[in-house]
Amino acid sequence: MTGNNMMPPVPRDHDEASFSEIVPIRSGKIKLWKSPLFIFGLVTAVVTVALFGLMRELLNSQTLREALPVFNQLSMVVTFYILLLTVVAILIYSRSDRRVWYLVFPALVLAAILMTPLGAPFFFFFRTILPGGSGMTGAKDFITVFIGMFFGAGLMEELMKAVPILIGAALTIWGAKMRQTLSPTLYDLIRVRGPLDAVSMALGSGAAFVFIETWGQYVPNIVGQVLKGSGGKEVLGAFGVGLMLLLPRVFNALAGHIGYAIVFAYFIGLAVIRPKGAIKLLAIGWVVASVLHGLWNSVAHIPGIGNILQYVIAILTVVAMIACVLKAREIEASIFGRGGTDGGGSIVVGAPGAGPIPSRPSPVPPPMAAAPTPAWAPAGPLAPIAPHPAAPPPPPPQAAAPGGWAPAGPLGAVTPPPPPTSPPPAPIAATAPVAQPAASVPMALTVAGMNMPLTPGARLDLAMVPSLAGRGNGVVGEVAVHPRNPGVIGLKNLGAGTWYARMRDNSVQPIEPNKNVRLVPGMAIDFGGGILGKVSG
Repeated sequence: MTGNNMMPPVPRDHDEASFSEIVPIRSGKIKLWKSPLFIFGLVTAVVTVALFGLMRELLNSQTLREALPVFNQLSMVVTFYILLLTVVAILIYSRSDRRVWYLVFPALVLAAILMTPLGAPFFFFFRTILPGGSGMTGAKDFITVFIGMFFGAGLMEELMKAVPILIGAALTIWGAKMRQTLSPTLYDLIRVRGPLDAVSMALGSGAAFVFIETWGQYVPNIVGQVLKGSGGKEVLGAFGVGLMLLLPRVFNALAGHIGYAIVFAYFIGLAVIRPKGAIKLLAIGWVVASVLHGLWNSVAHIPGIGNILQYVIAILTVVAMIACVLKAREIEASIFGRGGTDGGGSIVVGAPGAGPIPSRPSPVPPPMAAAPTPAWAPAGPLAPIAPHPAAPPPPPPQAAAPGGWAPAGPLGAVTPPPPPTSPPPAPIAATAPVAQPAASVPMALTVAGMNMPLTPGARLDLAMVPSLAGRGNGVVGEVAVHPRNPGVIGLKNLGAGTWYARMRDNSVQPIEPNKNVRLVPGMAIDFGGGILGKVSG
């Protein structure tokens, strides 16, 4: 018992399970609500119960008027759930730091385009002015159908799905001005920072397009055709045919609308960080996605091999889509420091550079710092002690006869051996790299005429720059060393606002709070509020 009458803590018996191990939901070391599996599991529980109830209600319906609304609800739930499976799987695989609600904005924009008069200009331009109308798409030969599908389905529908992504990209490109007029939360929810953000947003727009087109158009149309052909007698048969069409159309979302949208979105995100060739990149993405879309809709009209070619186009779409997702992940990890590498080896990030990598001096400095003066100052007095064990009574011989100690002369020379062993001055020189930056070339950041050395571990506070007159308050950064390549240094944003780095190739990279950017000579950094910095070295 201690002085305050409190018993000391009892050590835990690790052979016995703790309370949090027995009741995992009470553990403070897991974040249940942040797990994508938790959200997906809740939706699965709700969907399955709803489907059982809708099935019973459908079987108990006595008339077509009662059964049709129930079937529409059932098909809506099935469509939503399968699309959710696809979207969550790709979102988790992409390792984006965006949450599921990041997909809400593109889905709402696409719903507004397809279900309101906002879509009328698209239909008029691509299917009336351009050769994308039913006269071309309803032909029998492959060439005519492909041209019609390329304009009327490919270019038009891919542009529709890209509208929210283009809006998000514009917010980043012109973000320095627009972020002042939008709330930070809204601005961050709808902007595109790079290819991986664009890919994530394409999931929302592609899934929304499949949902609206399948549930709102194709399934009701085929159900109506079967009912009309049977005189309204084959109600369950019509619903069965509707589900038979629904399943392949929704399963094909990955090799169809979502796949095309991701390909185009990747190039939109690439244009954000590589603005020098933005027009070319946007054109490549739009055309490639539209060609894949047009081919899928038209290759069935090639006699003999049309069905086989549909497999080829579907596989090509999936391959292109996965390649874009992987490259977007690699860019996110290597440039922005977000996300992570693939444990399966499909992504290689952070290979060491070709420049010299300084040795790690961390174990050396502590002894070397104390060694120089204290250790070697008493070297002279300690020299006679070396022979001491061989001659226990040193004083008598030294007092007895100088000549009797003929070896005394050589022993005097034995004192120099400490100098031969005194290459500590050489090891001391080895500590010099400690004071040098990790990068092979020293760099500095110039802000408002003030040069700040970019040495590893240095903290840069722009509030200390006199010429900024207080405008630099809250703009704080820290120079950090790359964890896998000590020859590379970066600047970490410790403030609350987003910075923007303009590289030597004129590309722009956002630096969000607690994120890093690699420092290279010639780059410029916009800290916001009209504060600009230039890296030299």
